[in-house]
Amino acid sequence: MGAAQHRIAGRVVWPCVALLAGAPAPPRQTPSLDEVIGRHTAAVGGRAALEAVHAVSFRLHITEPHSAVDAAYVADRQGRMRIDVSAGGERVYSEGYDGRAAWAWHHGTAHGEPETAAATAALRHGVQLPGKMFGLHELRGRGIAIDLVGREAVAGSDYFVLRLTFPDGFATHLYVNAATFLIERQRDHRALHPDLDPRATWIETQYSDFRAVGGTLHAFRDRQVDLRTGDVLSTTDVRALEVNGPLDTTAFARPQ
Repeated sequence: MGAAQHRIAGRVVWPCVALLAGAPAPPRQTPSLDEVIGRHTAAVGGRAALEAVHAVSFRLHITEPHSAVDAAYVADRQGRMRIDVSAGGERVYSEGYDGRAAWAWHHGTAHGEPETAAATAALRHGVQLPGKMFGLHELRGRGIAIDLVGREAVAGSDYFVLRLTFPDGFATHLYVNAATFLIERQRDHRALHPDLDPRATWIETQYSDFRAVGGTLHAFRDRQVDLRTGDVLSTTDVRALEVNGPLDTTAFARPQ
């Protein structure tokens, strides 16, 4: 309920409580899209702090049904990214997006190979989503359409549902908690690992364990669930996060 509604309640409704007893509750108010974006932006640090982020570096532990690996993920404000996956202290796989094309570098090979268009799109979408480099309020300026498509209750929490549509047509839905204005869920139809298995399914990513680093708030845990079966596909825990640390920009280029 907004401040204006509180004032109206104090002036008109309270003196008439006896008359309104048993009357149906008024419909809940849904804020505008810009209000939801603004409240979310404030909740995760504010416009100035978000726009001051020019590089991020994550240390991750990723658990899937038949494997557990560590990874280092880096990204910058040009929309470039790289992830290096290791097991037992040895690099087993690397993947990156240099701002134009994606590449993959498999263990035991001398250099990286170009990735498919689908894999390239997945990496490009991932680096642009809120929570890594860019704030939600910045996405429309990057050509990503945002629509407030409804309000939904999930697992006892009330959410505003935002649909993001990327320039290539890919769409994803962000679930913004109506109490905290944090993005706690994301739903989209895609492949978990498009480079390994291109088959798509409806996946819900659940974000939790929010912590402030460098003046901005980030989820330190996410869990990806197959919405059709309820199976947990992947869980990622952030072991360390550095904002605006030193960054070797040559790392985004395909290894030659």
